[in-house]
Amino acid sequence: MISKKVISDIVSKYSLGNNIEKVKWSITDKKLHIKFINDSKNLTGYVDYRKDIGLKPGDYGIFNTSTLIKCLNILDGDILIDTTKSNGLASKFNLADTNYNIKFNLADPAVTPDTPKSTETPNESFKASFSINDEFITRFVKSKDALSELETFTVETREGFNGEELVFTVGTNITNTIEFTVDATINESFEAIPFDSNLMKEILKANRDYHSGEIRINKKGLLDAHFHCGDDLYTGYYLVRKQENN
Repeated sequence: MISKKVISDIVSKYSLGNNIEKVKWSITDKKLHIKFINDSKNLTGYVDYRKDIGLKPGDYGIFNTSTLIKCLNILDGDILIDTTKSNGLASKFNLADTNYNIKFNLADPAVTPDTPKSTETPNESFKASFSINDEFITRFVKSKDALSELETFTVETREGFNGEELVFTVGTNITNTIEFTVDATINESFEAIPFDSNLMKEILKANRDYHSGEIRINKKGLLDAHFHCGDDLYTGYYLVRKQENN
């Protein structure tokens, strides 16, 4: 048995508001590891749950995460999760509480989207970093909500009153903009780098329950956001710069 909330939290951290549908769950040494990539290939990431969720070692292919979320939503309390096999592969998740017994179809893990072999980037390549806090999450989400139709935000360094600051701008210079600054460790200056504001908002919303978190930025156009969301849950997201600042 495992808490329905635990499974729902795990799924929400990679689905990102239904941006990610197809993933592979991998169980090794009673730990769950999920790597994912979106259809546009400008976001990759992982979710690690370092505790037993009740599944046997192996890979489990999920093609309809949004449907899995809907099934989980009708369950309550502690749930039982196991699988039905067909031709040696897990073909269904069996999810049950005291009221419902759900059978959820699984896909062949071999046909889930390929993710990069490694998302590790040398620490020295990141030119700015800061610890995530509630104020940053609130500022970004409110700014994005105010300009909900705009899909870009930029990050850059700029001289401030007390030295260089990291500046986040939601919108672009040819649209409405909302700007705020963040205290950060800056190792090298860089000009504005555009990223997808929709994805960033979903990442922050999905990890509001963080215990700690950090954002690092590579001047070539990589934003790394990673979170520790509890005793056993860890997430990481690698957002690639938008090709056009629009």
